[in-house]
Parts: sequence; C-alpha cells; structure tokens
Amino acid sequence: MIDPRSILLRLGGIAVLLAVLAAGHAPATAQEGGGVAPPGSSTIHIVQRDENLFRIALQYGTTVEAIAAFNGIADVRVIAVGQRLLIPNAQTGASGVLVTHTVAPGDSLSELVARYHTTIEALAEANNLSNPALLYIGQRLIVPQGAGAGAQPAGSAPGTVHSVRPGQNIYRLAVQYGIPVNALVEANQLAWPAPLFFGQTLRIPGVSAPERATGLPYPLLDAQFQPLPAAQGKTLGLRLVTDGAAQISGAFMGRPLRFATHDASQHAAVFGISALAQPGIYPLTLTIDAANGQRTEITLRVQVESGGYAAEQIVLAAEQDSLLDPALTGVEDEAVARVMGGFTTQRHFDGMMGLPSAGAITSQFGTRRSYNHGALSTFHSGTDFGAGPGAPIIAPAAGVVALTEALSVRGNATIIDHGWGVYSGFWHQAEIKVKVGDVVTPGQVIGLVGSTGRSTGPHLHWELWVGGAQVDPMQWVQQSFP
Repeated sequence: MIDPRSILLRLGGIAVLLAVLAAGHAPATAQEGGGVAPPGSSTIHIVQRDENLFRIALQYGTTVEAIAAFNGIADVRVIAVGQRLLIPNAQTGASGVLVTHTVAPGDSLSELVARYHTTIEALAEANNLSNPALLYIGQRLIVPQGAGAGAQPAGSAPGTVHSVRPGQNIYRLAVQYGIPVNALVEANQLAWPAPLFFGQTLRIPGVSAPERATGLPYPLLDAQFQPLPAAQGKTLGLRLVTDGAAQISGAFMGRPLRFATHDASQHAAVFGISALAQPGIYPLTLTIDAANGQRTEITLRVQVESGGYAAEQIVLAAEQDSLLDPALTGVEDEAVARVMGGFTTQRHFDGMMGLPSAGAITSQFGTRRSYNHGALSTFHSGTDFGAGPGAPIIAPAAGVVALTEALSVRGNATIIDHGWGVYSGFWHQAEIKVKVGDVVTPGQVIGLVGSTGRSTGPHLHWELWVGGAQVDPMQWVQQSFP
C-alpha cells in the first residue's frame, strides 16, 4: 500500500492545469510574477510535516525560486502541511515509491537498503549525496522504496540486518530469526561452514526490520534520541540499552552528558542545546564501561537545525536603563547559572510538565531581542505569560526549591530543581510563597505574578535549564522525556 505521505502524481501539461484548477490554485502569469512550467514532467507534491521549500526543491532537482514562482508563493519561508505544490520540470528519475526517512542511531546504508529494498545508488541520486556512507543522526533522506532489483511491493518485508555479537554463530542466528541456515548463507554469500566475526553485518532475508536499532557497536543494543532532528534551544532526550550492566558517560557540543541508570542496562539522559548554537553536525561521544571491564568508545554524528526564531524590540522606561548595564547583569547571570547549571541524581519530574500560569503567552522562547532600539544582542531565555498582578504561579512539575531571592534584573525569583540537571526559574514575582528546601508538587502555588526587576508590566517569565543550557520550556509541556 502506498504511503499517503509520499503521494506523487505525475501529470502531463493539460492534466497538470486541470489538477491545479481543481485544487483552487491557478498558475500565476508572467505579469503576476509567476512562470510557465518548462518542458519536462511536472509533479504535484503534498507538503509534509517538517518540510521546507529547500528540501522539496532538493528532492525534485529544482530550485526554491522555481517552485515559489510557479505557485505564487511570496514568502518562501511559509508553506503549510497538506498544501499542494506544483513542481515544474521535476526530476524524479529514481524508481520506486518515494518515502521520507529520518536517520536514527544505528541506521546504516546496509540497514536502509535492506529495510526499504532499495540501492545505495538510488539513495545517493535521490538525495544528491556525494558520499552516501557519511550519514548523520537527524538527517532526512528521500528513499526510493522498492528501487532495488527484484523489488517487492511497498509495505512488504524484504529483510533487515544484524550486527554479530560475541558468542553468536550462523546456527544460533538462524534459530533466533526462525529462518533456514541455508537462507542466511545464500543471502550473505558466505562460504561454508560460514564462520562469523564480531561486528560483522549480516542481511536477514524475509524478516521485518525491528523497532530497535541494529547497526550499533557492541555492547550497545539500542539507542533512541528524541526529537529528531535536534534543534537550537530544544531538549534532546537519550535512551540507551546495553547488553548487561554498564556505566555510560559522554559529551556533546562541548558539554558532558550525564546518564542515569535503571536496572543496570537501561540508561537515560536529557541534554539542552543552546538557542545560540550554530546549526551544523556535531560529534556525540559515548564511553561504555561494561561490568567485565571492557571499555567501548563510540562517536555518533548528530545534526542540529536552526530553531527559526523571530526578533522583537523591547523599550524600557528611563528609570530601568541601569538594568541593561553588563556589569550588573553579568554578576546576576553568573549567580543564576551556578544554581541552574547543577546536577542532582534524584529525578522528580514525571511525564509532561504543566503550565505555570493561566495567563496568555505574550512572548515566546528564543526570540532575538533588541532593547531600546539597540542591536539584536541577546535572546528571550524563557516564555512569558501575561496575567494580572497577584495571579497565582504554580509548579509545573515536582521538585525541590533551590533558590528564593530578590534579584535586580529578574526581580523576586524562585528556582526549582526537578532533578537530572533540569531546573525551572520564575522571575518578576510580586510575592514568593515557598522557601529553599521545600519539596513542591505539580500544581502547588509557589508565588504571585508581579512586575519586579527589569519588567515592562505584570507577567511571569518561566525559564527552563537542562544540563546547563537555557531551553524552550514549552517543549516540555508538549513532550515527555525518558
């Protein structure tokens, strides 16, 4: 069955015009800034979640300008999920059904070829890859499913791959996957008696690809990162499974990864990506110390995308100008960072967080800010909620109060430690209702909305730090982490 997310209708000139008119979108004329489709095939593309015009243009071998002109798109940054785009002169030479795949830990070329029954050449052509061996976590690939020789219908189970681990042999693998030994030997062109070696990759014919990753170095059995791709100002959750008891440490983007271990072989961590981090591909290193003394070092390549943040101007009253003085703000910033950059092993948060205020959101996290018409030199480090003076502020998750203090810039401030390096900050309060050391529960009133400190009116500024970085707190309202 064809995946509706990858519906592609290849149409001729008249049929294209009829399809566009039926959808309510007539091609723009030259006077309107549009264009006429050049000779060649034309394709209607249905916009999917997380797609942009650059990615779509890359998929079809065309340009953002060509798509925008032919569809009358004024702002190339704005397209909607489900929108129908006419792709002029689309280059879709790859055979098979086109599907989108986001590279996850453990994915490899051999695993993707087996899972989608395609070829390395088809993957390279569909994605303009100069070196298809260099995949990175979070990379979005256009996969021509079924483009391999003897392709099976989309949705069938062409096979998967298995990375050989210590103690495994051809007989045990045949029993594990419930297939004949001869089938394994033939699928991998092995010479009998088919000796295997540690780390060898085998194709398992006729077996559906498992949900768990298969191409990871031993003793790592599974690795799940969420969400992918990672982005500026977001939290990245990691869940790892090892073959037996192990201790894991690591680093990403120049900061340590701190893992909590459950049942000896289950490991989890949360990592905050700075809103000012440069988009790109970063190495994530893991060191796994197994119970038997074996040490394994792994490097994974992880993509970090732009957060797409907007900009805004903030105008302060003349009497607050002194609160922009770096000598004042720097000392306070350092003091807050020392508290919110800590790490405690006990986890208090559970599932998604709640909202700390019933007020409307008046300013989003990450917005690049200019004060008093100056340069865009900073960013909004939290989410603002507009509410009347004295409105209740509630704890979004369980935790321990780590700070209550009247600060110059942040006003009456409260910091809650949720565990595992996750801290909440609540600024500009009229009144603080808790004290350091208090254990708070979700929904408990911890303060009242005010306008103390550097503030232009009554509101709550809710700030979230993860692993020493300020991140978007609203992500935690919409998503739970391991």
